Amino acid sequence: MIRLVKTLSVALLTLCGTVATQAQTNFSNLEQQLPLDPSVIKGTLDNGLTYYIKENSRPEDKAELRLVINAGSILEDEDQLGLAHFVEHMAFNGTDSFKKNELIDYLQSIGVEFGADLNAHTGFDETVYKLTVPTDDQEIFDTSMQILKDWAGGITFSNEEIDNERGVVAEELRARSGAASRMYDQSIPVITNNARYASRLPIGSLDVILNSDYDAMKRFYRDWYRPDLMALVLVGDFDAKEAEAQVKELFSDLDVVSEAKDRTVYKIETSKKPVAKVITDEETQKTTVAFYFKKEHEKTLSYKDYKTSLLEILYSGMLRERLSEITQDSDAPFLSATAGIGFFLGNKDSYYLRADLKENGIEKGIKAVIAESERAKRFGFTASELERYKAKVLQNATLFKTESDKIPNRVYVEALIDNFTFEDPVVSEDFRFNFYEQILPTITLKEVNAIANTWVNSTDVAVILNAADKNANKLLSEAQLLDILDEARTLKLQPYVDNMANVALMKTKPQAGKLSKTSYNKKVDVTTWKFENGVTVIVKPTTFQNDMIAVRGFRPGGSSVAPDEMYVSAREAGRIISESGVNGISNVQLQKLNMGKDVSVTPYINYYDELISASSNREDLERMFQMIYLYFTAPNKDANTFGSHKKRLMSLYKDSDDNPGSYFEKVIAKTMMNNHLRAIPLEEEQIEAELNLDEVFAFYKERFSNANEFTFILSGNFDPDQIKELATIYLASLPSNVKEKSNWRDIGLRRATGKIEKTVKKGIDDKAQVDMRFTGTLDYSPEKLKKLNLLAKVLKIRLTEELRENMGGVYGVRVSGFTTDRPYDWYRMEVRFTCAPENVEALKQKVFEEINAMKKNGVSQENVAKIKEAELSNTEEFLKYDSFWISKIREAYELGREYDSFLNYEEEIAKIDSDFFMQAARTYFDESNYAEFILLPEE
Repeated sequence: MIRLVKTLSVALLTLCGTVATQAQTNFSNLEQQLPLDPSVIKGTLDNGLTYYIKENSRPEDKAELRLVINAGSILEDEDQLGLAHFVEHMAFNGTDSFKKNELIDYLQSIGVEFGADLNAHTGFDETVYKLTVPTDDQEIFDTSMQILKDWAGGITFSNEEIDNERGVVAEELRARSGAASRMYDQSIPVITNNARYASRLPIGSLDVILNSDYDAMKRFYRDWYRPDLMALVLVGDFDAKEAEAQVKELFSDLDVVSEAKDRTVYKIETSKKPVAKVITDEETQKTTVAFYFKKEHEKTLSYKDYKTSLLEILYSGMLRERLSEITQDSDAPFLSATAGIGFFLGNKDSYYLRADLKENGIEKGIKAVIAESERAKRFGFTASELERYKAKVLQNATLFKTESDKIPNRVYVEALIDNFTFEDPVVSEDFRFNFYEQILPTITLKEVNAIANTWVNSTDVAVILNAADKNANKLLSEAQLLDILDEARTLKLQPYVDNMANVALMKTKPQAGKLSKTSYNKKVDVTTWKFENGVTVIVKPTTFQNDMIAVRGFRPGGSSVAPDEMYVSAREAGRIISESGVNGISNVQLQKLNMGKDVSVTPYINYYDELISASSNREDLERMFQMIYLYFTAPNKDANTFGSHKKRLMSLYKDSDDNPGSYFEKVIAKTMMNNHLRAIPLEEEQIEAELNLDEVFAFYKERFSNANEFTFILSGNFDPDQIKELATIYLASLPSNVKEKSNWRDIGLRRATGKIEKTVKKGIDDKAQVDMRFTGTLDYSPEKLKKLNLLAKVLKIRLTEELRENMGGVYGVRVSGFTTDRPYDWYRMEVRFTCAPENVEALKQKVFEEINAMKKNGVSQENVAKIKEAELSNTEEFLKYDSFWISKIREAYELGREYDSFLNYEEEIAKIDSDFFMQAARTYFDESNYAEFILLPEE
């Protein structure tokens, strides 16, 4: 059984293990129990604490450490609503080994970034503490393990620190408020049949957060933070046996709680009849419907259970394909739809259907999505659909088996957490691949189609319709929703027809082009080929993955070259053509042709570039090159795809002014970009009037019919000679006019200057959003971009300490730096946060105090060291990823630099000091070019 929140690929990964090779297993006896991945060491201490330990070297010298508590908000007493989550906050505010904020200070000093590498979450039934640490220093690793121990049994809960943190937790509640949270809160009682979950939302009660007795929180910690409800999950580049010995030595003395409270498993009762709820909100933009068909959760313990999960993956996956196919029609009854089978909540699993609906076709859309589910149930799927989806599932398993030693730690960590909290299986990649390889051919269409009878006959169904207040008169009543559900059984339906013509992607290969120049950079093992048609190909062979190749193509131009009257069509041209298919093959057919193959190609057009993003394994490499060739030479002009895209785009921007956040962003864009046509959000009426299929196709053809000056960078595990051969056939043969140069056009987009202050009043939530930005011009360079990013990081450390920890005025603060040389050299430094309206001025003043202190005194040596350590750690990790190399090679190529010019990063990081930040602050926090935007609730 899969987690509902995960995509297919990730869901498959949660059933996976790791690199250990297993002998071919005999799967004829399906009553056997599933084996734990043999590379995972699992054990239980005498005090009841469970541990999972796994060696994994992706990334090198790093480990993911988790403390998992089998307790969450569902266990709170009435005076503890929100305190399970509050306890999580207190874990960072004082433990036996670290006083107050010393824990965060220590971790930042070793390169751990708060939020990215240090975090936690609290759910209904679990709490998870998350820590990413280096493993190349034993002392650091030992201290990190002690931190887990402190969280497990040594949080100090100073009354003073509890009071200090109340404001932070309250601000988190405030930051999360909005239409989505209000509607979710109303839906929970319905979808859980008024179970305890409906009154135990993890964020809790504001009154309890602000006014609870100190002992109420400490009581939750005493009752539920105990070893028999805990698991340690350790995955990383370390010796597993040594780590196990350390766990036993360090955690065995955690006390067993005498007279421990029962860890009650609260259930969602089964409803004897379907229920429905219509929920409206004045600030939501979308109209959505969701159907949940629920039944008792069934654990996946045996081979038979594992096969059942596989049948569910096949059934729900094929249904998603059908729903996706419908949305590609210009007259589609809904904008988008999806389906799945997996874990729901508590003791329930769910088969779900969700759809984004058209405002003027709500009833039609709801009927259509439930009809498609009924069609699949009544007539089943076709043999051709099943064979294709079997190939897709097996290809996915093959990919992760092949890449098993290159899968990141965090994937394995999540699987092991699910094993502890939900008893999900954790088998090895070899086991999963072997199981699928042997079992998939034996699965019949009858078995897959029978899955519907397990789910869709349930009376335990909940239907939720969400919409804007102003559309209330267009909505169905709850009784009507239930009637649609009931009437589905008697609908007049025809079986699905799998319109997959016997088509081939490419019947004949193009005549190969000619190579004009080859160069090689030995320092970074990069080869460059220039072809006579003006195309350049740059290749960087790596072993970061075992069988994956990434491609990025680019050329200057983009929508900037289009006249203003064609802007909307030019801006959407890449997206629309990428959804339209190639060579007379529709996108639906193309997806079916490629199912079971590891290949992806997508053309893009942004402001200033034409782009190609592609990937494949070695087996499908030629198909990838063929698709690239066809997106240049044979794109489809598809009215159906265009119509569908246009309606989805209009829906996206419709009524955007009703949402406070969207309206706020529009005000900022219009002000900062001087109301420039191309820099402000689109309007529904503008899309309706200006998005034109003929213009879309003509502009795309104009930009891609001449490949001169296109550059392709490839990085991955490949043979350069094979790439050269394929590039000569499919890229060197692209049509080209070498005399016709391409460049982006300066469209006159300029940022506003001077001092700007705007207050916007919009929305009903008692919260303010503050946006403070400093802009200006500079001589662009990658080094200055890096300086801006580092300046943002160090300011974020200071503002987190002051605005969050000392003032309790925000939950989080975002600080970002950005610079570019197109259409001119400019930069932006931005500070954003959400807070109580009455605290805006005090928090703004503190931001300026910190900026001015940095201008005057620079940065403390402690914070300099934190930034340097994090920067060094991040860069060393990034160097092991193909995408990073592609970005750096492109940067060097476009700037005319040597490809190895960025490899002096250690030397550059060493130069960072307090003066570095002082000068940067004086340069980039220019108050003469300062813009301030504040969003307040309506009066």
